[in-house]
Amino acid sequence: MSYRTYGYLPQTMNAYELSLSQLAFRIFLMLPILLSQRIAISQEKASAVDNKLQQWLAKYPKADANGDSVLTENEARAFKKSSKNGKADGEKKLNGVEIATDADVSYGPHERNILDFWRAASDGPTPVMIFFHGGSFKAGDKAIVQSRPIFEECLAAGISVVSANYRFSSDAPFPASMDDGARALQFVRSKAKEWNIDPEHIALSGSSAGATLALWITLHADLADPNSADPIARISTRVTCATPHSGTAGLESEYFRQHAGVTKLGGALWQLFGATSQAEFDSAEKQTLQREASPLLHATRDDPPLFLTYAGKPSEAPFAADASQKDWIHHACLGLPLKTRYEALGRECELYHQGKPAASDAEIAFLKRHLLNQKETVKP
Repeated sequence: MSYRTYGYLPQTMNAYELSLSQLAFRIFLMLPILLSQRIAISQEKASAVDNKLQQWLAKYPKADANGDSVLTENEARAFKKSSKNGKADGEKKLNGVEIATDADVSYGPHERNILDFWRAASDGPTPVMIFFHGGSFKAGDKAIVQSRPIFEECLAAGISVVSANYRFSSDAPFPASMDDGARALQFVRSKAKEWNIDPEHIALSGSSAGATLALWITLHADLADPNSADPIARISTRVTCATPHSGTAGLESEYFRQHAGVTKLGGALWQLFGATSQAEFDSAEKQTLQREASPLLHATRDDPPLFLTYAGKPSEAPFAADASQKDWIHHACLGLPLKTRYEALGRECELYHQGKPAASDAEIAFLKRHLLNQKETVKP
């Protein structure tokens, strides 16, 4: 029987099969070489990564979170993200986070008396914006400032930034948090030469509880103690201007009832004054403290310009007497009395809310005007 009868081409098939066989054999012979090369490349990359990690560990020993003297990639990533330690050579950012020029600087004896400082690029001394975080006076952290647009806007405009922690109400009731804020301001002024800042042009800002803290310092009479043995305590606490966000201008029961319509206040406000019930909060002793803690009651004709922002619309107040605190604590109704007071005193006060929103660059324009003496056209 002929192979051709069935359509076979034995010589051609043999050559094709041989070619495949030779190719497979060559691949088989080269496989160990390819694998060894790949292993060598992987080892080289691993060695490079390890060397980089060890360099980071040498520069930033705090990055070793578990203290085992071996820096892992996860630890390095976490360290970069936190951006609380040092500054890499020639870098201003790590993973998009601005690195503090000076981080976790202690300004007082308590463990929460720490602040971060970011120096703006400038040929001369820079003004400073000091920010206080929110958290109902019982929580929060200074790192939150980096999530706010004004942080980058200030640095781009040549305004340095400070963000400070302060004691929680669980550490000590009022006036501890306010005293800490004032101390942080005095400390920053004491660093004027070292940090190349202009101590005569300082703004305060903050959110929620931090906004009330900023307002309290801004409107309070100068807290400097000229007779103190501590040179920092002798430094002035008066500022150029303030841009607090959602800070209540009053902390008395009557203030909340009159302007928000609420009588159910909640534990955070009680704790701020060391009270454990509404009855104790309303006691004569606590009411005296509440009046002292209310920024509105400190406003006078010599107070600096204010830029205030709040949630909600004035028409939404009053709320139900037992309304949840989250519905009214940041509401415009708790800032309007301060606006009215400032107008009566003939002082500058811009107040914005959802019914009258601020332009996107209104806050930085306000800060430039007062800290840098720059006049800008605000975007509509």
